[in-house]
Amino acid sequence: MKILFVVTGIGYGDAIREHANILAFKKMFPSARIMVAGYDNSYDYFKNKYDTIHVPGYKLPGSAMKISVVRFALKNIFLPAFWFLGTLKVRLHAHNFIPDLIVSDFEPIGISLARVLGKKCVVVFGFDPLLYREYAQKNKVNYKMKVEAKYFEKLYDQADVVLIPSFRREKKHILYSYVPPVVRTLPEQLPSEQQLMKELKLKNKPFLIMLGGSNFGTKLAKSMNVIAREYPQENFIIFGGDLDISLAKNVRYIHFTPDFLKYLKVCKGVITLAGQKTLSEAGIYKKPVLCYPIQDHIEQILNAYALRNSIMVSHDSSSKAVAKNFASFIQRLPELEKKMKELDMHGDGSQQIVQILGSILKK
Repeated sequence: MKILFVVTGIGYGDAIREHANILAFKKMFPSARIMVAGYDNSYDYFKNKYDTIHVPGYKLPGSAMKISVVRFALKNIFLPAFWFLGTLKVRLHAHNFIPDLIVSDFEPIGISLARVLGKKCVVVFGFDPLLYREYAQKNKVNYKMKVEAKYFEKLYDQADVVLIPSFRREKKHILYSYVPPVVRTLPEQLPSEQQLMKELKLKNKPFLIMLGGSNFGTKLAKSMNVIAREYPQENFIIFGGDLDISLAKNVRYIHFTPDFLKYLKVCKGVITLAGQKTLSEAGIYKKPVLCYPIQDHIEQILNAYALRNSIMVSHDSSSKAVAKNFASFIQRLPELEKKMKELDMHGDGSQQIVQILGSILKK
């Protein structure tokens, strides 16, 4: 049994999610062979874990908390050709690895290769078309968001099976299958908070600022770094991005660590963009969240919308707004923690995804 996972490299969220799925799949099918195709962050993440091949992929430029359609188009103008070349490259590198099934996120290479090989392609991604329609009925949707939504829906139409990790408990749908969020490690699987504080060499519980694998959160990180000086009694740890700034005394920067969930278990709260992975982990770990969706990023906007009754959401990332929001966030910590506990989110998405993949392979 052979499976190829095609993973976007824009950030780390998709790579970490697929790693959880791979581990769950290997647990159920120990003899299965796994290969990963990725680029940038996903390639770096997987290259020392599994047989991994490099393919061309998207470039998502920006550091100002919003997507520029023009810059995106210029950065990705040759992608249609690269997708075709990438498919050939995958075949060349994998000539001794003809997959029985291809699992992809929103990378067209996965679907293209599946067609070439006559195999099925399962798309696992967080964009929810039904939630988008609900959101569009109640909120203004600009042309950028409409284009993104249309692109994802067209991609879904070409897949054989679509699996959507969701914060909401969805009923079965004729076109899509909904599964719970995917989380690598559950809180109870980690040591106690006291042990973790000692292991991580933390004297006080910190606030975590998660930027993800892109540079979109740079503006947020800079604002929080300034704000931290006004809260000398608090500690802050920034994760992700590619920062090169002078940090306040009570701010620490960690570009990437596989131990993020250990920090999450002991933290006071999370300030983050609206990537599904971080929001899922915060929900499972019952941590208060102050969330800043990237402007015009339809998936992130929908993630925040789905959790709007349980987390703090702000669409204003100006320095003044961030300072005001954080002051409110500190005051609301007990309330937000209670709301997260009431959310009753479960993180067994990987198990359900693997069961579905197994049933597809048996057919």
